[in-house]
Amino acid sequence: MHVTREPAAALCCRDAVAEALASVRAEGLEPSSTGLSVCEAIARGELDPEQAVARLTAHYRAPDGSPRPA
Repeated sequence: MHVTREPAAALCCRDAVAEALASVRAEGLEPSSTGLSVCEAIARGELDPEQAVARLTAHYRAPDGSPRPA
Protein backbone atom coordinates (compact mmCIF):
# COMPACT_ATOMS: atom_id res chain seq x y z
CA MET A 1 0.00 0.00 0.00
CA HIS A 2 1.33 3.42 -0.94
CA VAL A 3 0.87 6.11 1.69
CA THR A 4 0.26 9.60 0.35
CA ARG A 5 1.14 12.44 2.69
CA GLU A 6 0.48 16.13 2.55
CA PRO A 7 3.62 18.12 1.63
CA ALA A 8 4.07 19.50 5.16
CA ALA A 9 3.74 16.02 6.65
CA ALA A 10 6.23 14.64 4.14
CA LEU A 11 8.69 17.39 5.06
CA CYS A 12 8.21 16.56 8.74
CA CYS A 13 8.90 12.87 8.00
CA ARG A 14 12.05 13.72 6.05
CA ASP A 15 13.27 15.90 8.92
CA ALA A 16 12.48 13.21 11.51
CA VAL A 17 14.31 10.55 9.50
CA ALA A 18 17.31 12.84 9.00
CA GLU A 19 17.45 13.55 12.75
CA ALA A 20 17.13 9.86 13.63
CA LEU A 21 19.93 8.89 11.25
CA ALA A 22 22.13 11.70 12.56
CA SER A 23 21.53 10.50 16.13
CA VAL A 24 22.45 6.92 15.24
CA ARG A 25 25.59 8.07 13.44
CA ALA A 26 26.56 10.35 16.34
CA GLU A 27 26.69 7.21 18.45
CA GLY A 28 29.18 5.76 15.98
CA LEU A 29 26.69 3.37 14.42
CA GLU A 30 25.46 2.94 10.87
CA PRO A 31 22.06 1.48 9.99
CA SER A 32 21.94 -1.68 7.91
CA SER A 33 21.15 -1.33 4.23
CA THR A 34 17.67 -2.69 4.99
CA GLY A 35 17.16 -0.22 7.82
CA LEU A 36 18.38 2.64 5.67
CA SER A 37 16.07 1.71 2.79
CA VAL A 38 13.09 1.58 5.19
CA CYS A 39 14.02 5.00 6.59
CA GLU A 40 14.26 6.40 3.07
CA ALA A 41 10.83 4.94 2.21
CA ILE A 42 9.37 6.62 5.31
CA ALA A 43 10.98 9.93 4.33
CA ARG A 44 9.44 9.67 0.85
CA GLY A 45 6.02 8.97 2.36
CA GLU A 46 5.88 5.44 0.94
CA LEU A 47 5.64 3.72 4.34
CA ASP A 48 3.99 4.70 7.58
CA PRO A 49 5.62 3.70 10.90
CA GLU A 50 3.48 0.58 11.31
CA GLN A 51 4.41 -0.64 7.82
CA ALA A 52 8.08 0.05 8.53
CA VAL A 53 7.98 -2.00 11.74
CA ALA A 54 6.26 -4.85 9.90
CA ARG A 55 8.84 -4.79 7.11
CA LEU A 56 11.80 -4.77 9.52
CA THR A 57 10.27 -7.45 11.73
CA ALA A 58 9.73 -9.69 8.72
CA HIS A 59 13.29 -9.07 7.54
CA TYR A 60 14.88 -9.94 10.88
CA ARG A 61 12.79 -13.05 11.53
CA ALA A 62 13.66 -16.50 10.28
CA PRO A 63 11.26 -18.06 7.76
CA ASP A 64 9.57 -19.99 10.59
CA GLY A 65 8.83 -16.76 12.49
CA SER A 66 11.45 -17.21 15.20
CA PRO A 67 14.05 -14.50 15.81
CA ARG A 68 17.22 -14.86 13.78
CA PRO A 69 20.33 -15.60 15.83
CA ALA A 70 22.47 -12.55 16.56
